[in-house]
Amino acid sequence: MTGTHFFVPLVISLLCLWENVGTTPENPHLSYDFLYKEGIDKYTENNWEKCVENLEDALSDWHWWRENMAKCREDCHNETGNTSLLSEKLQETDRFYEKTVRTTLCIVKCKKTVFGSRMDRVVDGNVEEDFDMRKPYDYLQLCYFKLDKMKEAADAAATVLVAQPEHEVMQSNLRFYISEGGVDIANVVNRELQEYGSEYLKGTEAYNNEDYAKTIEHMEKSLELYYKTDQECRRLCENSIEQKILEDFVMTVANQYTYTIRCKRRCNRAHGNLLGETIQNFLASYFNYLQFAYYQENNIEKACEAVASSLLLDPEDPIQQRNKQYYLSNEEVTEDMFIPRESAVAYKQRMDYERDLIEFIELNFVFIDDDVLEDIELEDDVTNIVTVSENESLSSNKSLLGESSDTSSIILDGSETLNEEL
Repeated sequence: MTGTHFFVPLVISLLCLWENVGTTPENPHLSYDFLYKEGIDKYTENNWEKCVENLEDALSDWHWWRENMAKCREDCHNETGNTSLLSEKLQETDRFYEKTVRTTLCIVKCKKTVFGSRMDRVVDGNVEEDFDMRKPYDYLQLCYFKLDKMKEAADAAATVLVAQPEHEVMQSNLRFYISEGGVDIANVVNRELQEYGSEYLKGTEAYNNEDYAKTIEHMEKSLELYYKTDQECRRLCENSIEQKILEDFVMTVANQYTYTIRCKRRCNRAHGNLLGETIQNFLASYFNYLQFAYYQENNIEKACEAVASSLLLDPEDPIQQRNKQYYLSNEEVTEDMFIPRESAVAYKQRMDYERDLIEFIELNFVFIDDDVLEDIELEDDVTNIVTVSENESLSSNKSLLGESSDTSSIILDGSETLNEEL
């Protein structure tokens, strides 16, 4: 997984589908949940080397599993979309279910090829949540500390703080690694930062250095990777299932679809958290950078396209509204030059539809008993930051500075989103 530096102050045919799957782990039969448990066991035994070995293997396997599960699902959806049905004279419902059956068959074959005996393994939901909240790194940071590997400990602590920025013990530990462990804050990385995030931060750095050609290069590459990452996240949501099976077939399908949509709508929020703080209107922020960079590179046509894309995603942005008027004051610029990118339009239409569907469900299913369809909360009101409460903290949450340590100076402030006005 590509890491990138924290910019923080010193104070703190079906066979062809699967040829390019990720590298198989050294021990493909040992899944990440098993390795995670082994790592925790070694932690409690004070076997620090084995703790690190098992937890690092668990994280490696977790990444491998997610990458290949998402690829299986994406490839099979694409393959099924290009497959002829048994009959073209079908009702819409029949076409949907036949495609679903074909996609399922493809996924089963892919999972058997890639995962072998692990294809049907069910991982406990608590383990999945631990990985999402970077709990393995919580254990790792202390195990690395016990091995006197301060840089690795600092990276692990920083990675936890991205998912749990209010984690005071981890703030204290990270400060210790920097102030007492000799770790240069400029070299601390978020180990779970994905490639789109790395490119985004390179783009903001180039922007701050007024290197607008590089800003465009990195932001355009990051944007392409962002869409890919978002699609992978959405495909992984299809691998989850609500553990509530209803007697009615249609109700079961509707309930599962709703559960999946809710999961998918959380993806874009998670993607906007690069270094511990969620960037609001993250996708729109790309076009904020790009419009100014293209303007500086005298590419007015692309600048207008970026302004239109930004306003599509964030219509109330006053700075981009004024930027549009600035461009229109140029007699060579016309209204028809403000056409948003097709990718941004498709993204916005999908998000709007899913929002409307969730609102429809919330409004119309309020009278139904919870056993039939659970209450649906609006995704726009859901935060993706979960803080581990004191009574939930495991024994790995030990401050290296003691309980009285002042952690107020620990600041993990990622590169701010700039919205420059012309």
